[in-house]
Amino acid sequence: MTRIEYRLHAFDLASPFGFADGNMFGHLLREKLGNIAPDKRAVLIECVKRFLLPALPRRIKTIVVGSHNPIRIPDGETIDDIEDFTVGVREDQVLEVAAELASRSK
Repeated sequence: MTRIEYRLHAFDLASPFGFADGNMFGHLLREKLGNIAPDKRAVLIECVKRFLLPALPRRIKTIVVGSHNPIRIPDGETIDDIEDFTVGVREDQVLEVAAELASRSK
């Protein structure tokens, strides 16, 4: 059985178009959950908060915005020292987060 793993890169936090322009999990959610899928950007935000941010070697400040990449560092924050940091998130973990968010919205 093939295990699909998504890579969350710290450098994506510094780009308004990071995490595939905020669409990193769009295909997965459409394919696996169809019409019952929660918002792909909400899933991305939650995955970044659960998996990437706690794994970073230092704390950073992030903001949530309404378009493109929905979670990034604010102006004035830098991540030059940790921009190469990456964590892997398994497909089943992404789908678990999606299921939790979907259940909250009912």
